[in-house]
Amino acid sequence: MKNRILAGALLCSGSAFAQSSVTLYGLMDAGVTYTNNVAASTGHGSAVQFISGSSQGDRWGLKGSEDLGSGLKAIFQLENGFVLSNGQLGQGGLLFGRQAFVGISSNWGTVTLGRQYDFIGDFLPAYAIGANTPAGLLAWSLPANAAGGYVLDNRIWGDEVNNSVKYYSPSIGGFHIGAMYGFGNVAGSVGTDSSTNFMLSYDQGPFSGSIAYMSIHNATPSSNSTEYAGGAAYMVGKARLFALVTDVQLSGGTKPRATTYEGGLAYQIVPDVSLAGGYQFQHRNNDLGSANQITLSADYFLSKRTDVYLVGALAHDHAYGAQVQAAYGDSSSTDVQTGVRVGIRHKF
Repeated sequence: MKNRILAGALLCSGSAFAQSSVTLYGLMDAGVTYTNNVAASTGHGSAVQFISGSSQGDRWGLKGSEDLGSGLKAIFQLENGFVLSNGQLGQGGLLFGRQAFVGISSNWGTVTLGRQYDFIGDFLPAYAIGANTPAGLLAWSLPANAAGGYVLDNRIWGDEVNNSVKYYSPSIGGFHIGAMYGFGNVAGSVGTDSSTNFMLSYDQGPFSGSIAYMSIHNATPSSNSTEYAGGAAYMVGKARLFALVTDVQLSGGTKPRATTYEGGLAYQIVPDVSLAGGYQFQHRNNDLGSANQITLSADYFLSKRTDVYLVGALAHDHAYGAQVQAAYGDSSSTDVQTGVRVGIRHKF
C-alpha cells in the first residue's frame, strides 16, 4: 500500500514538474502601395502595386516552454516567413527563415542557440519610425540604404544571424544586458563570416532606452562592418516620443560610412485611432551627400488584433535616385520620390 501511495505521489509530482506549453502565432499584412517617379528603361512613371508584408513581414510560428523545476525552463521558437500575395516562402525559401532556436531560461537569464535576430533587430525598432507607425518598409528604405544598394544597411529592421549563441540577462533595476556571437562555421578560420553583438537596455516607468554594438566579419566580400546604435522613448500621456541614431561603417576601400538620425511622435487620439509621424536624416562620407524623409501615418484598430492604416512618405536623396520603399521598392528617376500605402494587418 505504501509503495502504491509513493508511486502515485511521484507521478503527480512528475506531471507538475514537467509542465509545458506551445503557442501558435502569426501575422499577415496586405495592401496597395503607390510610388511616383519610378525609373524604367523607357523613362519613368508611377507604380501601383499589391504588396504584402510591407508594414510587418508575413509570418507564422511556434514557440513553447517546458518547466524543468527550480526556476529553470527549456524554450524554443520556430518562425516561418512567407509572402501572402503569392504564397511563396520568404528569406530565400527557408522553411523557418525568420527564427529557429532552442535554449534555457532561468533566474540568471536566457541562453538561446540557433538562427535568431541580433539585439539591434530585437530592441532598436522600438525607437524607429518603421515600427512605431505602420509604415514598415516605407520608413526602412533610408536607414537600410536601399537606394545605395544596401551597402550601408544599419539593420534596424532586423537581420537573422545563423549559428548564433545569445545571452539575455534578467532585469536588474530596469537594466538588461545582452551578448551574442555568430559562428562563421568556416574550416580553418574562426573569424570568417562571424559576428559579435552587445546590448544594454533600460526600461522603467515612462522612459526606455537601448544602446548596441554589432561587428560583422565579411559583411561584403572585401569588408567587415561595424555598427553603433542607440535609441530612446518617453511616454507623455497618450503620446510616445521616440528617437534613434545609428552609425555603420565598412572597413574596406574608401571606408564608406552612414550616420542616420530619426525621431517622431505617435499619439493615441482615442483607443482605436492613432496618428504618428517622423523625420529621418542620413549623412554619408565620400561626398555622397545626405538624404532625408518625412513619414506620416493614421492607424484605425478594428479590434485588438486587426487594424487598417494609411501611410504617406516623401524622400529626398542627394546621392542616388530616391527610394522611398525598401525591399519591394524601385528607385526614382529623380532625387525625390513619394509613396502612399493603404493596408490591413491581422495578428493571431
